[in-house]
Amino acid sequence: MYTRRDIGRLALGTTALAVRPAGKLFGSDGVRLGATTWSLRDLPRVPGQDNIADLIKPLKSAGVTAVELWSYNAEPAGPNFGPGAPPPPAAYPVKIKTFSPEEIAAANILVRNLTRDYRLNTPASHFADMRATFAATGIAVSSYSVKFDSSFTDGEIDAVFQEAKALGAASITAPGTPEVVKRLAAFADKHEMNVAVTDFAMASALPSKRFKVNLDVGAVTAANVSPVAWIQENHDAISQITIKDRRRNKGKNEQWGEGDTPIQDVLKLVKEKKYSFPVFAEYEYLGLGTPAEELQRCMDYMRSALA
Repeated sequence: MYTRRDIGRLALGTTALAVRPAGKLFGSDGVRLGATTWSLRDLPRVPGQDNIADLIKPLKSAGVTAVELWSYNAEPAGPNFGPGAPPPPAAYPVKIKTFSPEEIAAANILVRNLTRDYRLNTPASHFADMRATFAATGIAVSSYSVKFDSSFTDGEIDAVFQEAKALGAASITAPGTPEVVKRLAAFADKHEMNVAVTDFAMASALPSKRFKVNLDVGAVTAANVSPVAWIQENHDAISQITIKDRRRNKGKNEQWGEGDTPIQDVLKLVKEKKYSFPVFAEYEYLGLGTPAEELQRCMDYMRSALA
């Protein structure tokens, strides 16, 4: 794990690790490749802390130079309410706490309020420091993924847009629902920030040019639509592409190359047409390795497809 002090040393060039310039996205013939930090969602967390430093090593090992940063990584983890699974056998077993539905609801409210307070009271300089942390190791924050819902206040939405700008993100990835899009429209204009919605079916119903689609080609495949054809017909409406491999007919995620998503054809199309939007790997299938190993596998798959 890298500490912030280690990352500072990286910026000064005092380690043997090679550092690429931030924003120079790894690719082949102009294809801009990156990864979502949601791919590393299973990394251990420390309550009350973000895990930006913990992301750096696996991202660099996989050669990632641009990320869609999940807000969960940039914000403090919630409290630890105790063990959720039985511990190993012992002479004196630890009694496992069983939470009532009321206790679970209260805990969820507590965590939600802590997150809102953090967003409302954390200065933009804190997120600018995160941006510098990534940049020091050659990684750029391309977009910021936030799971907006009806619990967000206007002040909280405004704060999230400020976070994204301080992080250097070009866009915010948001759930593709009419309710969310309607609420975000005014903030997108105010902050001059683009929004990428996750429902490709909304491509024809977006309120302004600031709104585009974060195209999950796995979801397109699961809906029995051709990702290649959709991209060709709607490329002007795409902000970025997220790569997964899923089965048709609302099928599950598979290890890349084993599902029905034509990943290689999608990547070759982006290369051939010289589309400017970035392409992000997202590890979501049930892998046999660690999250870092599976992300490496995904990045290698994309590079091989473009070779």
